[in-house]
Amino acid sequence: MRVAFSTRTSARSVVLSRTAPLRAFLAALVMTATPVFAQAPGVPGSAPAVDPVTQPLPQPEESQPSQPKDTATQPSGIAAPPTAADPSAQQPADEAMEGMSDEAMLAESAVPPPGFTGIHGRVTDEANGEGLIEATVKVVTGAQKQVLTDLDGFYRVALPPGKYDLRVFYDVYQGRRVTGVVVSKGKATKLDIALGADEGAVQEVVVEARADRRAEGALLQERKKAAAVSDAISAQEIARTPDSSASDAVKRVVSATVVDGRYVLLRGLGGRYSTTLLNGALLPSTEPDEPSVPLDIFPTSLLANLNVVKSYTPDLPGTFGGGTLLIETHSYPSEFELKPRISLAGDSVTTFRERNAQAQGGFFEDLGFPSGSRQLPNAIPRDSGLGMSGESSDVLEQQYRSFPNIWQARRTTALPNMGLGVSMGDTLRFGNSRLGYLASANYGHRDGVQEGTFARVDRDETGTLNARDAARSTQGFETASLSGLGSVGFQLDRDNELTWFGLYTRGTDTRTFTARGSNIVRGESYESTRLQFVSRQLFFNQLRGFHRLGLLGDAELDWQANLSRVDRDEPDTRDTLYSDNLSAPSGTPTFPNQPNSGERFFAELGETSTGGSLNVTVPLSAVRLKVGGLTQVSFRDFGARRFRYLLGNTPVDRTLPPEQLFAPENLGTGIRVRENTRPDDAYDAYLGIFAGYASADVQPTDALRLVGGLRVESSIQQLTLKDPFTGASGTENRAEYLNLLPAFNAIYALTPTVNVRAGYSYTLARPTFRELAPFIYFDFVRRRNVSGNPDLLQTRIHNIDARVEWFAGENEVLAASAYYKRFQDPIERVIRNPESGDLSFENAAGANTYGVELEARASLARLTQTLKAVRVGANLTLIQSDVDLGDPNVVGAQTNRNRPLQGQSPYVINLNVGYSRPESGTELTVLYNVSGRRISEVGVQGLPDIYEVPFHRVDISLTQQLGAAQLKLTAANLLDSSVTLRQESVDVQTYKPGVAFSASLGWSL
Repeated sequence: MRVAFSTRTSARSVVLSRTAPLRAFLAALVMTATPVFAQAPGVPGSAPAVDPVTQPLPQPEESQPSQPKDTATQPSGIAAPPTAADPSAQQPADEAMEGMSDEAMLAESAVPPPGFTGIHGRVTDEANGEGLIEATVKVVTGAQKQVLTDLDGFYRVALPPGKYDLRVFYDVYQGRRVTGVVVSKGKATKLDIALGADEGAVQEVVVEARADRRAEGALLQERKKAAAVSDAISAQEIARTPDSSASDAVKRVVSATVVDGRYVLLRGLGGRYSTTLLNGALLPSTEPDEPSVPLDIFPTSLLANLNVVKSYTPDLPGTFGGGTLLIETHSYPSEFELKPRISLAGDSVTTFRERNAQAQGGFFEDLGFPSGSRQLPNAIPRDSGLGMSGESSDVLEQQYRSFPNIWQARRTTALPNMGLGVSMGDTLRFGNSRLGYLASANYGHRDGVQEGTFARVDRDETGTLNARDAARSTQGFETASLSGLGSVGFQLDRDNELTWFGLYTRGTDTRTFTARGSNIVRGESYESTRLQFVSRQLFFNQLRGFHRLGLLGDAELDWQANLSRVDRDEPDTRDTLYSDNLSAPSGTPTFPNQPNSGERFFAELGETSTGGSLNVTVPLSAVRLKVGGLTQVSFRDFGARRFRYLLGNTPVDRTLPPEQLFAPENLGTGIRVRENTRPDDAYDAYLGIFAGYASADVQPTDALRLVGGLRVESSIQQLTLKDPFTGASGTENRAEYLNLLPAFNAIYALTPTVNVRAGYSYTLARPTFRELAPFIYFDFVRRRNVSGNPDLLQTRIHNIDARVEWFAGENEVLAASAYYKRFQDPIERVIRNPESGDLSFENAAGANTYGVELEARASLARLTQTLKAVRVGANLTLIQSDVDLGDPNVVGAQTNRNRPLQGQSPYVINLNVGYSRPESGTELTVLYNVSGRRISEVGVQGLPDIYEVPFHRVDISLTQQLGAAQLKLTAANLLDSSVTLRQESVDVQTYKPGVAFSASLGWSL
């Protein structure tokens, strides 16, 4: 895309030239090691390369004084000046020769290139000595020839012996004429030329390039030039917050909210209505029943930016409702860097306090890998159910005893949270070619406590809503995360580059849950415990390429191929429940021999995804054409095993705690184990997406830009039930779709800094694998049956967007947006059995959502120079939605026929105030975030919907530069707000996450 920026690249100092052998060795080491830690099934892949123009690159290794570096970018307007100067326009400056004489600039090369006859040298900035990229060196007398300087300002002109006059010119610099340059046979005449800035020239240059997308200003410039409505947060902005993962950071983007601490909602829409792309490639989800990608697996240290595209363009996947989240990771740096960092953190409800814990664990679980003791024991048969192959009683007892006898929660002291990270990268120069690399690794460990209350509600005979089954719960959790990133890029020349990118993330979540409460319906009090361990991992590999073809108006080709694997492992989740009579308590709870007690659950999910895309851009004189295609296929496998402990024929003391009740001596006699695995506890699934598109970008006037196109997308979804033991295929469901997806966007530049945008598109949302499956499966978490519906239709969505945006300064913007979406056949969860909560899925009649977004970012220097160090930012989103379930049979047991979309907040507010003092390296930021109340669960049988109450969050971040080190101190949730779920006037769940603090120290070596 076209991005405006200063073309002054950084010069290498003599110090770095002496470290070249060390850097070359480190590059070889990283290129050898990164494929190992980021390997996945199949071939490796890649990520976007550093653009040689926009990011500073290494200079030739020559002894010269260190020069000041200037890598700042400059903002541009909508209308940009030409990229090449008219020689005639430079004539007055050519004649105005100042400084060095022609004779002083002429010198014979001490070591001329073998066999070369002509002129060579370097064109630099007179102020700082840095090379100028693509400056024009033209022979005007004696021959008619011109060349452009390379990435470091060097040029070479082959000429026969003779005397020549040269003109050298460059945008926003005064041109120079050099006369009487003598070329002798067999000799290379060296001519270095320094150009001074033209103070009267327009201070911008437009080139075909990619800007540094980690910077706030660069993202705003990209947003101004983009064809679609979009909002983003850069690594520079994320660094000013306490956010540690992508799920924390994305909340700062206009109209983005997060549920369950990991799933993003865009404009109030999530799940099937939002798509996540990593470096342009589709990502699979690690959850069996959730199509959204959990963003907590991406630490912020890996992110270059998060960009939310809100109006559709044909080069995006057709699944588009709330928007598409584009995650872009760091690329390799322009010069050598080594950055270690360490952090410590804690909170007011956890650190140095007792928390629930599990007896299992150890060193490897602290690193994010499950211990072998959690896996299904080897003694348990894999090809048949437990006790279903005629085993003898002795063999069954051995199988029962092979399970670890660990059921009770332990107590331990929560330690401070810790994080470690290191990154290393460089770019090496070989002539006009570049080789860059980046490797980073991150580790984090966190302890947490969640103490709260929960209850159920009912209505009495007068219709009054009352709380019942009140309980107090305590949850202790321990999370570990490990991630690594590797990137290697090679730029052969300015027209060809290849980049490989590999990412590995792994996280574990150990949760120990205890609760005490009552169950009025059953007339009993109870004590329950759950021990749960879940691990998730992602391998992602990508190979990307960019090529200028040199034909069809300098057409460009970009492509990518990717291979990824996600895994979710939940080994040996254990539930126990003991109860006592509520009306005549004995004082000693007993094992009730009922569901939800004495149960073990094992589940594994894996999904492999591979594919690629190709885009060709042809810049013709009147239109910019873009055509391309995408293929992405995913293969998922899921399997689960369930076991339940039951009372046997020999009486046992049911008041014994579970680790005594289920002791080896009782197994096979007083206690037996039964396999409860269901026939639908295993399936294979396939999703194939095949698409092609064409779009045209036309600018009929200087101010008006029209972008429109059509995407044709075919998809195949297939889910096959298989036997959990033999793997034999069973019931199969298959759905095929072919969709035409038009999109149109118009951008009108009222001024060079003010855009008016409007857009329309027709997109889709697909049912998930489980929603289409024609069989019943069990939701282990919610303890209810869920049945799929093979007759579900795709949801089709009409999208209308409008925006006015004013880019007032380099990091300043004012914007107002409005949008409307009409959903045809939206898919809703429908409760079929109110008592058990069993549910299915149906297409509702329709739904509407519309909203307004306001955004402002500005420096207070606009008010007074006294406040030039202070910047402010704010954004507000107002959303209104309604779902029309239509037919009462579709409404099922739901109370409200018309209601807002589940999970959608009516408003989202973000505020931030920042203070920056560059001379001391100090930066202070205060942030505020809140989302309006949103439906957490839909009410049934006359009971009201359950809403999540607004959570007011105030954070503060202080960063201080300490020479080569940087200290960052943060505090989050300073108001000590509570998380509350409310059903009309009754609080059904509440807990306090506490006030969190962190300190981190990083070095740049």
